[in-house]
Amino acid sequence: MVVIQLISAKTGQPIKGKEVGVGNNDFLKQGQTDRKRTNQQGEVEFSIDPWANGTVYVDGNRVYQGKIDGFMRISV
Repeated sequence: MVVIQLISAKTGQPIKGKEVGVGNNDFLKQGQTDRKRTNQQGEVEFSIDPWANGTVYVDGNRVYQGKIDGFMRISV
């Protein structure tokens, strides 16, 4: 399981209602999750195993690339 929390870079507050998706960039495991919206705490949960090389998208824009694992807090 992976939990991603979006935080506003300007205010430091959680961002609710954003559409988040995760793409797997590993050569043998390429693919992407369904998109989900962040909750009141700015969090979205994906039922995936940790990935060594992935990309996080917010509203279709790449905001993070690297290891996808556990609880991730991303400023946007």
